[in-house]
Amino acid sequence: MDIRYLFPILGQNEVRLISILILLEEGKMLRHVVMVNFKAEVGQRERDEFAKKALETLAQVPGTKNIIMGQASEVQGKARYRAALFIDFENEAALMNYIEHPVHKVVTAHMPSLLGESLVSNFLY
Repeated sequence: MDIRYLFPILGQNEVRLISILILLEEGKMLRHVVMVNFKAEVGQRERDEFAKKALETLAQVPGTKNIIMGQASEVQGKARYRAALFIDFENEAALMNYIEHPVHKVVTAHMPSLLGESLVSNFLY
């Protein structure tokens, strides 16, 4: 559900959080998905170092579960995004804590210098 038309003055983060609150059902897990494309000038070694550090760092945030990072497969053709991060959360409070946690903010602060584009979504399961 795209609720931006209901709240045109809100920023992207606020819309994302409101969307989660609308969709969140009791007893459902949340999967946080971040799909990315690194900038062309970012080499494979730098990508690998960022991924390793991000995994180690984000695992320190209370409430994170099943942190997985992977590269795109071309089994069904060229992928739109070349890498992705998946993190599971038990509930809304854990996701909200993650978003506001200083460790998460340190990782996201490095992203603009490395990433050409990204897409963030959250899914119930």
